[in-house]
Amino acid sequence: MTLPARTPRLSRGFTLVELMIALALGMLLTVAMTFVYMNSRKAFSRQQQLSSIQQSVRIAFEYLSNDARMVGHMGCYTGLPMTGSTFNSSLATNNIATNFAVGVEGYEFTNATAGAYTLGSSAPGDDTTAAHWATNLAATAATAIPISTIAGTGKGLTPGSDVLVIRTIAGRPVRLAANTVSGANTLTLENLAGQTCADASAKVSGFCPGSYGLIASCTQARVFQVASIAAQTLTLGGTLGADPLYKTDASEVFPLQTIAYYVRLSSSGTTTSLYRRIFDGNTAAGIEQELIEGVESLQIRYGIDTTTPAMNGVVDAYVAAKGPVGDATDSVPDWSRVVAVRMGLLIRSTAPIESDLAAALPASAPVNGVTVTYPTAGAKYDRRVFTTTVAVRNKIAYF
Repeated sequence: MTLPARTPRLSRGFTLVELMIALALGMLLTVAMTFVYMNSRKAFSRQQQLSSIQQSVRIAFEYLSNDARMVGHMGCYTGLPMTGSTFNSSLATNNIATNFAVGVEGYEFTNATAGAYTLGSSAPGDDTTAAHWATNLAATAATAIPISTIAGTGKGLTPGSDVLVIRTIAGRPVRLAANTVSGANTLTLENLAGQTCADASAKVSGFCPGSYGLIASCTQARVFQVASIAAQTLTLGGTLGADPLYKTDASEVFPLQTIAYYVRLSSSGTTTSLYRRIFDGNTAAGIEQELIEGVESLQIRYGIDTTTPAMNGVVDAYVAAKGPVGDATDSVPDWSRVVAVRMGLLIRSTAPIESDLAAALPASAPVNGVTVTYPTAGAKYDRRVFTTTVAVRNKIAYF
């Protein structure tokens, strides 16, 4: 039997034209996807930069605000005169670390056009010339700025930025375990376990050898430095003089500290950072902490109460630590009249901005009364200005 012949099937492939069309469509799709990806990546990077700046300023203001609110806290003696027979100190009043009669003071960068400063670069070198910073040299203020004490031996400060100095308590109050004796040089405290000293020994109720301290009742106060400690007894570097007796049921003892906030070259060397140095007496040179990288300018204005003869706790004007030459109205007349602190920060992103966005960046911005012009050379960075005002709690609470 003969099988029927098979009918041949037609077979065909893609034509050259079809292949070219498919290739073109694929390339268009790839370009579109790449465009979307690059824009998404750019938007994500931009969002990361802004989030980083926001996080930085939150941390910076948390440190600054917490310390500024506690300016001049003196226990039950808070709000009473810091001069006269009821307040005494055996520590040097012309030393930035020990002038505890002044709760807050500052130094204004003055080696520039009033109200304006130009950043030379994104990582300017530190300035070691003390004459470039000025303060109100009233009787209650410290002397010329000790740059090496603040920034460290051989180091300087970022030109254009101010320095803020805060003095307050450094820990919880401690009760006396025994009444004091007139003219004595010892204090016996209740024993509270706590942190360790710089030499790794245990603190005694918050104190170490060298610590600064305050003993206060509601009518009398004295600042002292600890010479040595044995068990629960502090031996002071001076005597209690003719102070009325401090009693166990009416007196408190506090550790004291001085905190200096400033801007200088960051540890990475690629930008500048906000620092603070804490002087508590236990470490002779103080302890420096680098807080936030990317802070390019710190500008401080002080809210003063000019009401006379008695202050009413209301801010009448915001002024600089030391205004331009001849402008006494823009200077703090007396540090005891500061009832608020306004702090301005200029912060830049840690990474450069995309080149196509750089053209839209502003060339300058006002930072708490000072117009700061940005660098024109080198990489471009996203910069933001932030300002906060803090009421000095221990000033306004007693009016």
